[in-house]
Amino acid sequence: MSSPSTRACARAPVRVDPAGGGTDAPPFCIDHGGMVVNFGVNLHAYATVDRLAPGEGVVIYSSDLDQGVEAASIAALPDEGCLEFLGGFVRRLVPQEDSILLVTESDVPAGGGLGGSGAIGVAIVAAIDCAYGHTRSRAEIAALANEIERVDLGYPGGSQDSYGAALGGMNRLEYYKGGGTVPHGIAASDDTRRALERASILVYTAAAHVSGSIHEDIRRSYADKSSPTLGAMLSLREQASKMCAALEAPDIDGYIDALNESCRSLYALHPSCDSEDHRRLFRELDDLILGGKTCGAGGGGFALLHTRPGRRGECIRRATEIGARVWPLTIDLEGVVSWTEDPASDDEVRRYRDRIAC
Repeated sequence: MSSPSTRACARAPVRVDPAGGGTDAPPFCIDHGGMVVNFGVNLHAYATVDRLAPGEGVVIYSSDLDQGVEAASIAALPDEGCLEFLGGFVRRLVPQEDSILLVTESDVPAGGGLGGSGAIGVAIVAAIDCAYGHTRSRAEIAALANEIERVDLGYPGGSQDSYGAALGGMNRLEYYKGGGTVPHGIAASDDTRRALERASILVYTAAAHVSGSIHEDIRRSYADKSSPTLGAMLSLREQASKMCAALEAPDIDGYIDALNESCRSLYALHPSCDSEDHRRLFRELDDLILGGKTCGAGGGGFALLHTRPGRRGECIRRATEIGARVWPLTIDLEGVVSWTEDPASDDEVRRYRDRIAC
């Protein structure tokens, strides 16, 4: 078991879902089976865990929100509020009698469509495992983090965020009718991966979405047999299959075709998935890009763009000029990782308590 005199740290990549996103969520994946193409990218969520002396209570702090919560014990943690997500992981994974400091932060804005909360959940599981000497496979970490998010906390959605964060790399996530998830690495060559990285950028329009409400919209629409949602889901699954084949061929043109069709199918799921901000972005950059797709559940946030040969720099400059923020896309090949550092000092713990008290 790790000594309480060390700090346990973990990081997990966020993900992009160029095809199939949404088919990982019930009830569609249970009724029909789903498939998602999912890349872990080099933008990360972080979690650190310090085991405090007995009786010091529980301190949870989100650096992104600049908010925290303090309680005398795990049992006394509030089960609602802006940090209920972090508290849910502590209640499930930390012994009830223990005292800890949990701090999280992320490289990306909340509500961006890159599975940021899923990545934070995976990082928390890995950090707590590191702090307590537990060993799990990356797939087991993904499954546990997703179970806490979907079952313990009751948040709607699928599991691709957790698997992308835990596994990293380029994956085909297969969802079997009736239940069951199997991740497969996509057998794309290093040259294909580098070509994608060279041509791809992530563009953030600052129009964040609330994925939970969008998933509820999709679920209600799916239940209406006269709606286009089922057909759009089937198309998303089909494009994921086509994209996998294109990446392994390799056939970059086929990848771009599947990317564009996936975006059209995403918008057809429900009006809340559509994004006028992204449609405007695609129009403004039309002469510089070959394709693009809104990430995640839709409604705004990040878009994944595939630029025309030799036009990437120009595309970045123009997107910036029209007010968007741009990140390069590189694929994280590690997935979730953990390590130890020097523990938090008494002054650091006190600063977190003071921030919470304010």
